[in-house]
Amino acid sequence: MDTGYTNFNARAYLKERCPGNEFALKADSCFNTQWRLRCLHDFYQKFHKEWDNSKASLLEFGAGPNVHTLISAAPYVGQIYHSDYVEGCRKEVLLWKNKDPDAYDWSPYFQFVVNTLEGQGGNDVAAERQELLRSKLKESLFLDIKSDNPLPANPGLFDIIYTGFCIESVALSSEEFKLFMKRVFDLLKPNGYLLMLANQGCTWYTVNDVKYPTYPVTIGEILITLQELGFTLHYVESIKKKYESGVTYYNDKQYYSCYIAQKNI
Repeated sequence: MDTGYTNFNARAYLKERCPGNEFALKADSCFNTQWRLRCLHDFYQKFHKEWDNSKASLLEFGAGPNVHTLISAAPYVGQIYHSDYVEGCRKEVLLWKNKDPDAYDWSPYFQFVVNTLEGQGGNDVAAERQELLRSKLKESLFLDIKSDNPLPANPGLFDIIYTGFCIESVALSSEEFKLFMKRVFDLLKPNGYLLMLANQGCTWYTVNDVKYPTYPVTIGEILITLQELGFTLHYVESIKKKYESGVTYYNDKQYYSCYIAQKNI
């Protein structure tokens, strides 16, 4: 197994996990992606009044090469920071931000979020959201969750942190999982919000036929860790995954979970 992400192929990940048209996104086989995007949409719809939408800063912690996870945030924050350990992941995001011809096409995802989830009609509106997100996306930062200083170019504490399927994908033990969660906690401002999506009970996943270990965290362990760190839990949800026939990216067929928590002063 690759525990250091030395062989992580960002473009292969996008081709495997991110279907290239809006119709595919609406199919039952994309249930897991739909759920992730709905969690993000619902979070910003329900909580955006809790911060100053013109000034709030958002960090996506361990974002991979993804852009679609930031679409719902764009109208409700002033600054967005992407972060990841893998240089190829950071490069993919910057290619999109800079409108490079080689950038991955995220248009179907903007259409799905803006047209389907938000109920705003027309490709023009989705295109406008792309430009809005480009303007809000300030940097793609190097992140090393295993370091005592995980974000060396840290621009300051954040009002919101989103992390999806990251912590358990790097931790190899319960002790590491709790330590890495503490590093996320330390990057939040007092009263800041954490939106976290997690894989439960998974011990490995694959990208481009390379296997990566994950810590099989449980929902109970996550809830206890959030409480011990000093978070107030606002929402938790657990759903059973759905898989397309023949797809074996993970070694389980168990559950995803979603957590919305606020850092206590």
